[in-house]
Order: sequence, then C-alpha cells, then structure tokens
Amino acid sequence: MKTIANRLAELVTAIRFESLPQEVIRETKRRVLDALGCALGGFQGEPSAIMRSVAADLGGQPQSTIWGSGRQTSCDRATLINSTMLRYLDYMDSHAGSDACHPCFNVPACVAVAERAGASGQALIAAIVAGYEVQIRYQEACKIGSRGWFGGTYLEFSVPLAVGKLLGLDVEQLTNAVGIAASHANSLNAVSVGSIPASKSVADGMVASTGVMAALMARSGLTGPTDVIESPGGFEKSVAGRIDYERLLAPLGHYKIMEVNTKWFNTVRTAQTAVTSAFGLLEKHGLAWRDVEAITIFLPTGEHVGHDGIWNSVSRLRPQTRDSANHSVVFSLAAALVDGELGPAQYADAKLSDPDILSLVDRTTLRPDSSLDRHWPEAAVSRVVLKTNRGQNYEATTLYPPGHHKNRVTAEQMQQKFARLASQVLNQQQSDAVIQAVDRLDELKSVKELTLQLTGEV
Repeated sequence: MKTIANRLAELVTAIRFESLPQEVIRETKRRVLDALGCALGGFQGEPSAIMRSVAADLGGQPQSTIWGSGRQTSCDRATLINSTMLRYLDYMDSHAGSDACHPCFNVPACVAVAERAGASGQALIAAIVAGYEVQIRYQEACKIGSRGWFGGTYLEFSVPLAVGKLLGLDVEQLTNAVGIAASHANSLNAVSVGSIPASKSVADGMVASTGVMAALMARSGLTGPTDVIESPGGFEKSVAGRIDYERLLAPLGHYKIMEVNTKWFNTVRTAQTAVTSAFGLLEKHGLAWRDVEAITIFLPTGEHVGHDGIWNSVSRLRPQTRDSANHSVVFSLAAALVDGELGPAQYADAKLSDPDILSLVDRTTLRPDSSLDRHWPEAAVSRVVLKTNRGQNYEATTLYPPGHHKNRVTAEQMQQKFARLASQVLNQQQSDAVIQAVDRLDELKSVKELTLQLTGEV
C-alpha cells in the first residue's frame, strides 16, 4: 500500500509547466517578485546581517546567490539566509487559514536549488507551484498552531518535494526526502508569542534549509521513514493530532497558488482590513488623525482569530521590537493614521516611542464581535468605528483589503512595491532588470539569468 508521503510525491510529480494555466504562471511570477522584494527590503535587518556573517564564517561551495550581496554560498545556506531576509519585515504573502501560512518561503529554496542545478525558468515555476500546493494543502488539512507548533513547519513537506523536482528526483526519492525532512524539521511556536524574538526571522528558513538538505540526501541514496506521516510515531499523532487526508490528497484542480494574498500594508492580516477601513473613513469624511477622539476595532472572537487575536497585552500596546509592533493591530493602525502610510518605516525604533502614535494607541480599543466569525478565516474581517472630537461616529467594515486574492493589486502596483523595497540594496537600473527578468521567467533558459540581477548594494 502506498504511504501518504508517496502519494504526495506522485501528486507533485504530476505538476508540469506544460499543463499549468496561464493565470497560474502569471500569479507565480507575482509571487516570485513579491518574495524577492520583501527579501531585499529585509537585507539590512540585524538577523539578516547575522546570518550572512555566520554563513561567511562557515564557508561553503559557491552554488547559490545571497540576494543583494553578489556573494554565493551552498544552496542550503542561501535558502536560510534569503529566507531570513524575506521573513524580517513580515511583509510576505499569506494564505488564509486557522494557522498562519506564508507559502512564499518555498521561493528562496526553489531559486537556490534551481540556480545550483542550472534549471530553467519553466522548471522553477513548476517547482514553486508544487511548493505552494503542498504547503497550503497541509494548512487546510491540519491545525498545528493550537498544539504549539509553528506554521512554517509545513515547509518540511513542501520544500523537499518542490526542490526535489528541480533535482530530478523520482517518486521513491521524493518520498524519502519527505521522510527525512519531516523527521527533523518540526518547529515550536515559541518564536511567535509574547514579545517576539529576533530569532523568529530564521524560523521558516531553518525548516526550508532542512528540506533542501533532505532532498540532497535522498538524491544521494539516504532513506527516510516513508510512513513518516501516518505511522505511530509520525507527524499526525506526534504533531498534528489529526489530518484531513481527503483535503490533503485531493486530485489536482484549482491550484492553491491562486488563493494567496499579498500584504499591501506591512502588518498582520487583521490589521490589513482595519487600516483599509480607517483610511477609507478619513478620506470619505475629510478627517485628519487629530480629529479622532477614539477608535474601536471589532474583530472575530478570539477562538476564531487564533494568533491574530492580539488583544490588549502590554507587548502589543507598548511594543519594544519591530516584530511585536508589526503584530499589533492597535499599534499598526495608529502608526498608519499618524504617518498616512504603513510600510517598514512605521516600525523603526523611533516610532515605537513616538508620542503621537502612542497617544492614538491609548485611544484605541479592541473588541470581539461574534457576528464577524462567519467570515473568518477566508476573510480577515474587521470593523472600525471612529469617534471624532465633535462627537460623530463613523464606521466601516472591510472583508477583502487591497492584495487579497479577491481584490488583487495590479501588476504595476506589485512592481511599485518591489521597487520601493528593493531600493534598500538595488539602484533603479538593477531593480528594473529584476522586474524584467521575473516577467520573462518562463522564457529564461537558466534561472541564473535572474539571480545575476540580484547583486550589488546601492
């Protein structure tokens, strides 16, 4: 009888570029551009610099590019470093679900291995589609967050399968790669709670780089537990508790990558809708933030919101780190209204003690509203009520903010987001070259034509 890992390997093997709809190819290019932009925007973050230093100290074969630097290292270390950069700003894509899911972390692994293997752009696209498909299926089939596990754990399945395609692994080797990775890469959710530590930036990359190593090991003949998912000591009983195998193993149809959301604002998903509502109210009624006496944000009830149910803890109302601020609905909304925008700059150290922002934080209240539960998690809905200094109350509810897959931003807006973030390390000419290379990704004979453009600090 085939094991679950074996059936996943067969599913991934069936994903071929030639059979992908044009809309899926276009969306994959958007996912690549967004991941590259977010990573380059995080290039100067302290965790990113630390990981580059660690990699330089360890050395490694020059196989894959460290984005933004022009240097190369082994493909597994490039995966770890580039994933750290991608995670740092927390500006990356997501898929709606009860557990957090950021499938963009398949991109650094796939690009690194594709570069090492000299794979084509078409092969890279097929691998990324496979990675998104598997990770999102796991998110929908399991609920590991409530059991204390980090959402990025699902990369232990998607990455070895996706990069295994690029390495030419057969079904048996892919099955072993999953067994190896899933035995060694389960990650605790401790990095996501309380005052969020800097090491959260490496969490996804640690899992993804293990997935790369697992694929390389399997290619060289190392075997893993092929029943790693359903065995008595396997993933289901030890980590997930329960898996909906019908959802996990459903036939290929509508590709999951088409359901992925772009973060238009640099904050968590519930704050995306709150900021959209608040900006809309200010514009509609001709208000400035100083006209606002009080703000009430209504969210789905705590059991539905899960990790986004960041109510009124001190670490969120007076965040001491950019990660804690970024994960605070209240702080993010206050910073957005005071500054008129919400990007990485709104979480700079000086902003954490900005008296205008904190005064608005103190005038903001989060409240649960069970009437919103019916929309969660497909829509990270919120309702915002603004009370003005003149005693007027205005309210708005947003289901699908800009960037949601049911309210997509345009290709031009995606390019603008990339250029804004990439300007940290690339000049305008270099940025334009990356945009053009991604747009032509399916025409590239080698992924190296793209990675060659990802060099040079401004």
